[in-house]
Amino acid sequence: MSRTPILIVDDVETHVTLFTSILEEEGYEVLAARSRAEALALAETAPPSLALVDLVLPDGDGVSLIDELLSRNPDLKPIAITAFASVDRAVAAMRNGAVDFLVKPISPEQLTTTITNAVTGRSIGQLPEDSRNEVKGFEGEIGSSAVMRDVFDTLSAVAGSAASVFITGENGTGKVKAAATVHAKSGFRDGELVRLDCSTTPPDQIEAALVGALKGPEIAAQTGAVERADGGTLFLDEVCALPLCMQARLLNILQSGSVTPVGGVTPIPISFRLICTATPDPQTEVSEGRFRADLFYRINVVPIHLPPLRTRGMDVIEIAESELDRLCAREARAFRTLSTEVKAVFLDHDWPGNVRELMNVLWNVVMLHDKPMVELADLPPYLRAAQLSTRPKGTNGATPPRQSRDDAPSIPLEGRTLAEIEREVIEAAILAAGGSIPAAARVLDVSPSTLYRKLENWGKPVRGFRKR
Repeated sequence: MSRTPILIVDDVETHVTLFTSILEEEGYEVLAARSRAEALALAETAPPSLALVDLVLPDGDGVSLIDELLSRNPDLKPIAITAFASVDRAVAAMRNGAVDFLVKPISPEQLTTTITNAVTGRSIGQLPEDSRNEVKGFEGEIGSSAVMRDVFDTLSAVAGSAASVFITGENGTGKVKAAATVHAKSGFRDGELVRLDCSTTPPDQIEAALVGALKGPEIAAQTGAVERADGGTLFLDEVCALPLCMQARLLNILQSGSVTPVGGVTPIPISFRLICTATPDPQTEVSEGRFRADLFYRINVVPIHLPPLRTRGMDVIEIAESELDRLCAREARAFRTLSTEVKAVFLDHDWPGNVRELMNVLWNVVMLHDKPMVELADLPPYLRAAQLSTRPKGTNGATPPRQSRDDAPSIPLEGRTLAEIEREVIEAAILAAGGSIPAAARVLDVSPSTLYRKLENWGKPVRGFRKR
């Protein structure tokens, strides 16, 4: 292997020593700096081709250091390192030119894989711009809402890294498609994407399905998902459904970097990228004892939450129009647009099935009708029967003036818990605002996303308040 000079910038001596030892054993020449100033001086006298930069330094910020190192050497390939699972910092580093990032603690396999990807040009930050834009290739990727722009940025930033990704969201929000996208744009894409649905695999078969089994008197030989994912991506769909005993087994696999099949005694070394999904809130599962806290913190390196469609505003219209065009092109139909009434129904509907439900509605329309505009009569019966609601108007038809905090409802406090009071205040504020989440948020001086999140956790339909 060629002796590619690598600059390590980290103020923790043990980290520098460990990284140096691993990389020198792999045949790399290593330059070590403990501060921003030392890194700049070293890069000036011995320009490296690759740099591992901690994002927290005693004399400055790692993101700005990456920017300055690149200004001096545009061919440099920086890799950001952080001790905190902070996607925002990782995204900032990637925007400033980092080709990848690592989150401490870092295993030798993660370090060498990331370095190899950077050297060979397989990191996401080194792919052509059109390839990076393809990261948005999963159902529900269309939309201009701020929350989805953040999701797209995060997917783009982390897809090419080796970091574990934990995707959460309601059924139908696109978790499986997002996982497939992350794999397809990663350095593990030449390996297999092995999916194991933890919620549908029978309990008596889950162990063999995960770790495999050797042939025995009462068991057939089976190669497990972990072994099949070696060199690729292990995708554990609905990981919170894993039995506690198998959660412990998975944690041991991640810590040891090896797997022992049922009936075997010799561990098999493995290396894979891990992607997990969950429909229930994993932190709730942890707090209620159904999911191991140590496993959760191990796999929750990069959390990505796909928001429900009902919280995405005008995204539902953008998605519907794009899907209508796609279906009409495929099925040779004449539809070109949605009527105003249909748009109103789509905006008012709660979409419990999320993007998947919207896709099925449009497929139904395209299969049963053929004309230039989708009209109310073309929709499935349950949507046609929906009662359209609007924000309340004054006697002259004008929108009521913005409420002040003095208009907020009075709630009795005695004998109530804080959680009970908070919920009642929020629900009353939304009712007083005619079901408008943004208006209620202004009265309560919080962001609308905070209210959407709380309503989602309480199982409340966002637009249900308008229909009371």
